[in-house]
Amino acid sequence: MEILILLIFVSVLLVGSAVAFFAWTVRQGTFDQADRLALLPLDDDKPMTPVTEREQDELGNSADRL
Repeated sequence: MEILILLIFVSVLLVGSAVAFFAWTVRQGTFDQADRLALLPLDDDKPMTPVTEREQDELGNSADRL
């Protein structure tokens, strides 16, 4: 019979710690953008605009920047 009291006490501690951890994660805002981040791979890529010769001259050669 004593083991039943111990099991109830341990169960209450586990449930209490799980609720406290859940409240802490909600307060931190960890999962605020979970829906947006889950759908991000399905979003279409933005079309790339071709670079004109003038823009290439302005940017210069990438080896020149080193």
